[in-house]
Amino acid sequence: MKKLAICCIWSLTAFLVLQPSAFAQKLYAYKNADGRLVITDKPVEKSKKRKYKLVDTFVPKTVRAKEAAQVRARRSKGKSLSHEQLEGLVFPIAKSMSVDPDLVYAVIQVESAANIKALSSKGAIGLMQLMPFTAERFGVTNPWDPRQNIRGGISYLRYLLSYFEGDVDLVLAAYNAGENAVDKYGGIPPYKETKRYVKKVRRYYEQKSHPYDNTAKRKSKLVARKSEERKQARLASAE
Repeated sequence: MKKLAICCIWSLTAFLVLQPSAFAQKLYAYKNADGRLVITDKPVEKSKKRKYKLVDTFVPKTVRAKEAAQVRARRSKGKSLSHEQLEGLVFPIAKSMSVDPDLVYAVIQVESAANIKALSSKGAIGLMQLMPFTAERFGVTNPWDPRQNIRGGISYLRYLLSYFEGDVDLVLAAYNAGENAVDKYGGIPPYKETKRYVKKVRRYYEQKSHPYDNTAKRKSKLVARKSEERKQARLASAE
């Protein structure tokens, strides 16, 4: 599994090390020619635009309340992990569970921007924004602990990858809205938040499919139906 290298370029200090009170008005996320994620408080110079592709912009906590309300996770006072700290926590856990670290980094970026004290209006906690019932489901006793939070979030991703047989879009939709909602609607639920969430994470993680194991004791009925439809289509074309 390839190890993700995250490069943070700042005019003064690395983004993830800053306290929320020091955040810039607007942040820019780019991918360079090597596919590495670069986060900066200033747009890339025109002369370098060929080397960097803009994938997202986002607004930190210290902007006015109207703008901050658009940010999903509320940033309470507390530190954000540096990219070295985040990588040190994510990579060994993701590797041990056969989950692509790049997928985990993408989820963390959208969920909390690496803020260990992030708390959503719905009660989702920490780096991977675990709901209390999800934390309990995957054996997390303290969701505010970064290591436990990451382990719980990756465990959930691993389960969803198995449940949806590696379909990344369905996995992300389920991480946001729950696997039952995805099954109920036969795909990404028609929720604005969920659609927006999937789109944001996919800006950072472009793979459509992901290897999976048999972590889930049962499989999604949606995936089973699609598999059967493909099977019938192959049989029909062979006749």
